Amino acid sequence: MEISRREVEYLNAIKKLNDKGEPGKLTQIAKEIEVSPASAFEELKHLEKKGLILKQNNNVFITDEGKRSLSKAVRAHRVIESLLVKVGIDPITACDYSSQFDLNVPDEIIERLYDYLGKPNKCPHGFDIP
Repeated sequence: MEISRREVEYLNAIKKLNDKGEPGKLTQIAKEIEVSPASAFEELKHLEKKGLILKQNNNVFITDEGKRSLSKAVRAHRVIESLLVKVGIDPITACDYSSQFDLNVPDEIIERLYDYLGKPNKCPHGFDIP
């Protein structure tokens, strides 16, 4: 399932809370994303319709599908970022460039780039490549 940069931000915020053993709450998510609660409410409805999150009462949880979509997006970003650093671009600039197109690169190309790079475990910033 394709996801947008905005959806990645929301899923990441929700996953961080869930990974701490906490449900996401509308106000926490809005604060993390730096949007109004009304905007966050609308995006959460959208994510729920796509099956990426589950809302129970006032609690928000990322679904397995949401985790898969987020992991795929993070992998694409970090693989492309790694390639850009390998060709001589500094890590911060590589991150910025990667964010401009990483979600549009087909999975097959991401996998080939990953193989070409020698299957790195970490991106240039030291974060795991899922």
